[in-house]
Amino acid sequence: MGRQRDQFWDYAEKLNDRFKCNYCGRDFPGGASRIKAHLAGVPGHDIVACNAVPQDVQEKAQATRKKREAQVTQGTNKKLKSVPNSTPKSKTKVEEEYRAEIILNDVVDRIIANVSSLATEHIDFDLSFKVELINLLETLFKIKFVLGDAQKRQSSDESMRIWLTNLRDEAYDADNVLDKFSYESFLQKVQIQNQMMDQVCNFSLCNLDKVKKIKPLLDKILNDVADSGLRMELANSIPKISLGMNIDPLLNDSEFVGRKQDIKKIVNLLISSSNQHVISVFPIVGMAGIGKTTLAELVYNNELIKKHFDVLAWVNVGKNFDVEGILRDILKSLGEEELDDLEYDEVRERCAEILGGGKYLLILDDVQNEDPKKWDTLKGNLLEFNSNTGNNIVITTRSDNVGQIMKIHPPHHLEKLSKDDCWSIMKKRTFIDGRIPLTLDLEVIGREIAKRCGGVPLAARILGGTMCFQFEKNKWLEIQNNKIWDLLEEDNSDMFPVLKLCLDLLPTPSLKRCFAYCAIFPKDYDMKKDEVIQCWMAEGFLLTKEANMETEDIGNMYFNILLATSFFQNARKDAYCNIISCKMHDLVHDFALSISKFETLILEEDSVDDGSSIQHLFARLDGKTTLGSSFSEVDLTKLRTLISKNFNFDIMLSNFKCLRVLKLFGDSIIELPDSIEQLIHLRLLHISYSKIEVLLPKSITKLYNLQTLRIEGFLHGLPEDLSNLINLRHIHIYWDCDYDIKTPKNMSMLTCLQTLLFFGVGSEDGYRITELGALKNLKGEIEIKNLEYVKDEEEAKSAKLKEKEIFKLGLYWSFDREEEDDMYDDEKVLEGLQPHPNLKSLTIYEYRGKKFPSWVGLSSLYHNLIEISLRSCRECEEVPTLGQLPCLRVLEIYGMGKVRCIGSEFYFYSDGSYRNTTTLLFPALRRLKLGWMVSLEEWKDAKELTTVDEVFFVFPCLEELTLRSCYKLRDLPESLHTCVSLQKLVVLDCPKLRSLPGVPSIIRWGIEDLPSGLQCIEYRLPSTSSIHPPSLQKLKLARCDYLLLDQIQYFIALKILWIQGFHEIGALPEWLGNLSSLQRLYIVNCQDLVHLPTEEAMRRLTQLKTLIIYCCPRFEERIKISHVPWVEINAELTQKDSKKFAFGKIINLMTTDAQALQLLLHGSPALNSLPNEIQPFSALEELKIQNFNGMEALPNWLGNLSCLQKLSLYYCKKLMYLPILHLTDLKHLHIARCPNLEKRCVEESRAEWLQMPHIRNIKINEKYIKGKDSEDSEDFDDSEYEEVEYDDSEYEESDDSEDDRDDYLQEDYIWGNDQVDDN
Repeated sequence: MGRQRDQFWDYAEKLNDRFKCNYCGRDFPGGASRIKAHLAGVPGHDIVACNAVPQDVQEKAQATRKKREAQVTQGTNKKLKSVPNSTPKSKTKVEEEYRAEIILNDVVDRIIANVSSLATEHIDFDLSFKVELINLLETLFKIKFVLGDAQKRQSSDESMRIWLTNLRDEAYDADNVLDKFSYESFLQKVQIQNQMMDQVCNFSLCNLDKVKKIKPLLDKILNDVADSGLRMELANSIPKISLGMNIDPLLNDSEFVGRKQDIKKIVNLLISSSNQHVISVFPIVGMAGIGKTTLAELVYNNELIKKHFDVLAWVNVGKNFDVEGILRDILKSLGEEELDDLEYDEVRERCAEILGGGKYLLILDDVQNEDPKKWDTLKGNLLEFNSNTGNNIVITTRSDNVGQIMKIHPPHHLEKLSKDDCWSIMKKRTFIDGRIPLTLDLEVIGREIAKRCGGVPLAARILGGTMCFQFEKNKWLEIQNNKIWDLLEEDNSDMFPVLKLCLDLLPTPSLKRCFAYCAIFPKDYDMKKDEVIQCWMAEGFLLTKEANMETEDIGNMYFNILLATSFFQNARKDAYCNIISCKMHDLVHDFALSISKFETLILEEDSVDDGSSIQHLFARLDGKTTLGSSFSEVDLTKLRTLISKNFNFDIMLSNFKCLRVLKLFGDSIIELPDSIEQLIHLRLLHISYSKIEVLLPKSITKLYNLQTLRIEGFLHGLPEDLSNLINLRHIHIYWDCDYDIKTPKNMSMLTCLQTLLFFGVGSEDGYRITELGALKNLKGEIEIKNLEYVKDEEEAKSAKLKEKEIFKLGLYWSFDREEEDDMYDDEKVLEGLQPHPNLKSLTIYEYRGKKFPSWVGLSSLYHNLIEISLRSCRECEEVPTLGQLPCLRVLEIYGMGKVRCIGSEFYFYSDGSYRNTTTLLFPALRRLKLGWMVSLEEWKDAKELTTVDEVFFVFPCLEELTLRSCYKLRDLPESLHTCVSLQKLVVLDCPKLRSLPGVPSIIRWGIEDLPSGLQCIEYRLPSTSSIHPPSLQKLKLARCDYLLLDQIQYFIALKILWIQGFHEIGALPEWLGNLSSLQRLYIVNCQDLVHLPTEEAMRRLTQLKTLIIYCCPRFEERIKISHVPWVEINAELTQKDSKKFAFGKIINLMTTDAQALQLLLHGSPALNSLPNEIQPFSALEELKIQNFNGMEALPNWLGNLSCLQKLSLYYCKKLMYLPILHLTDLKHLHIARCPNLEKRCVEESRAEWLQMPHIRNIKINEKYIKGKDSEDSEDFDDSEYEEVEYDDSEYEESDDSEDDRDDYLQEDYIWGNDQVDDN
């Protein structure tokens, strides 16, 4: 029987998925239930009360709603299957049922596993106690067998829900008792391991008694349902799904189905010439899951949009319409970093700089604000930033009211998809990879199910993903005929029933628990895959009975299933194609929260009334509030997960004794108290404080159940007895430590360890590299440092890296080791460190062998290798053979100062193993960087080294080439000149290089290359399309031969051009106007530059949006560039607040402003003193000195810089003396990589220590020896300093000379994140 037409449609006109009131004339989304709300005068859910409805109609609507509410209340105990088709349940009822759902399979399975372990592993127990354990197992299995049916009946049977609630309380209490028993067992294992006690284990009588009390309590629970008729069944604990299932085809959340006309309409409107408002606002309005965000993404990524707008930004707004937060998110969307310390005015200034030049498009996704004042505040800011016409804002919202408040254009109401479109989405996801054959029967059933999606693409995606795990026709029929479809509203505005159906179809109950748990993360939260799986593991959701499966394997499988079914979406991958994070759709998050409402709380203020049932708490407080003392009076003893910002340890940890997961983050100082040892059940400890030091107490080594330790911040060090944590599986420590820091002693005892990001080798037993050998489960990524302590090949082999599935490996020798340390053979050590064949990324640093071992670049073994970085291998005389690695995409070689020629060894092995009629060399390489190859004179082409009949294709996919400080290199191989895929080229400090890639050979000839007897050659160029790489879009040329400038004209497809350090150029050439695609032009440090090309040439640059001329003191001309939207000329001389600049080789100093507040000095190895020219800089507040390796003492006149507050010294190897006693305002002293000075500053008997009593904060090599750095300037962040070690006699140490490191130009942003049009 179908639904009858609701009588209230007599008072409204039906408009697709909307209705128009016959009385007030307004239209709203929805169906009959919302008509009643509108007429009854009940606002909310995008509905406002009707102001023209007759009284009798209003009373009728009100009476109908009251009757419905009464029916909902009375129907609580009715079974789901008894609900008649003609009376669909309200959303309130459905959500109430979902909130009541209790799933206990995981905790019952966990208790069974623990009891089984006690009964079988502890032979010293009394026989009577073992009998009690066996009897307890019998009770537990009885509960397990009836649990499935009980959970199915809970939504329709109130008594069953009450029984499950009671069982839950007793089960979790039993879990804690048994876990405490296990903890005591682990304690005794550690004591035996440390030889602190005999092999005999003695357990607390108190704990034994508590274990004995479990069975009577569970027997009583079981007896309560003895007459309920529960069926006995056993759910599979692990789904029969391949761990290697390929879910990549299911990861596209933006199916382009049925929205072609919507995209075309919005794009045309946004770029229309009639769109001449300063800010035009375009609302996209529709119900949840209809595809508003997907449509906005398709518009945002449209090529016409990219070409039309200068700046594109995206902000997810959500419930909280915070203007300052939106402005910060705009900056983050544009690649800005380090925003946390900026004041609101500074945020506004940056927004004005970025948005003020050209036209911008801003997407505000999921706007819920209905307060016009907040919108007016945001709009006022944006108008202040940019008063030009043509700026656009697209908002997505569920609310018509929001659309009405913010609109300038009429809202675009997103219509539902057709039934065929829904089937198209479902079919694509269901029949992926031929897992299920598409039969005629299945298609008929599938199309019927697609109709039930109600035109909502999210429903089609989730249903399609769910059904790809249903292989049988009868399962499809069960879905088609499920009674839950009767719960749908007529307008399908409530998608919870569809989500409930799909959730029930998930393969295991534990998977449902994993999904519901994720409600603890806020909306739009980027859920890190490893973190989520480790939380599931800590909660005990991932039990496995398969001998060959790790707990993490189950977690990976569950995560992939939730992605495949679209319960998770927006999957993000790393450079190695590993999925690293995802998000949840807002509607799906609402649903997850509804089914875990009794157990999960997201708190946004320091107040909670009753915490007795809460198991998972996310305290998301603002920066001014901490999780405070009010919690000391709240019962949180059942809390198992606590995620808190700005946690206050004045709260007694005894309130949280059942915690399994503890994550703390924020900006307050974090020093864990010794009392953390009370958290004996803790499995996961995550501390995330990015800007302060984290201190771990020794008592943390008593958390014997701990599985995961994640620290993000400045870690003071790891406790020495970390090896006591025998259950530890993952150590995620993100620290920038010095090379002489060792990892804790006896790491080999952590035999469960799978993740260890850092290992510092020591010279003593317990610290040697042999400790890694016992860690047979180690996988993922690791950096091994201090390799100079490894004596020989045999000791290196003891690490057994070849047996460990490590995909990212870093091998580091210390940069500052003394010459006598070279007694060890680096070549033999590296040979012994051969990694696993699954290797994808390899970094080798400060290796001092003359050649690389044979395994480096071995294509037959390392066919998965994607990235290689070889740095400061200064003794190497030849590059390794890498040309035949089939997947190599990124290759960086820096600091091989003794390599004179790149020859055949670079491309292929000498044994002829490459030989074929046609050979691809570097077949997948995308990025190639060579730097500081100071002896490199010749780079041969592969074709020069082969016979005539062999055909080679070299670098067929190369997109980015960087050459830096190759002072002697004259020519590039022919394969680079014929490379047609090149998009980005950077050439710095290559003074002898005669040509750029792609320049015709006839142009590359110099006078000495002409055939004998010829003085000159006249020639006519062929068409430009045949003489240059048409794909080259970005070019940076700095401090090279002046003749290279003229070669730029052959790259007419350029979109970004950076010219730097050509001091002799007085005017830019006329051919610049031929670069018709140019969008951004940067002219830097051209001292004699006065003129641009003629006005006619500049006018031909019709696509030019940005022109920046920087550090060109003679340039004056402006009239010819008035048509360019964003122009800056020598802007560093006019900055209002901090006047800053950087220079190398101490040049052009007198042209700068002596009133600068910040000064950055980049020196060189030959400099042994600071230049006297900086004495007049009396206003300096911050001074940073780097790479003065010949300087032994700072000059005495430094004491005259009376305003100096911060002094930073980096890479000054001989520096010993600091005349800073008279710098009374100095608050911060930072020293790094200054070995002589470091010793004199930490030994209190030395004179330098006596110079420092007035300095509050002293940091040496990332460690504070005094105070905290609470007032660091953002612009002088320590992460800026960098050195690459080379031979002082041959070249400079500094990574960057002259003004390469200039903060103001933000070079990395321009080259890494700059938006350029693709057309």
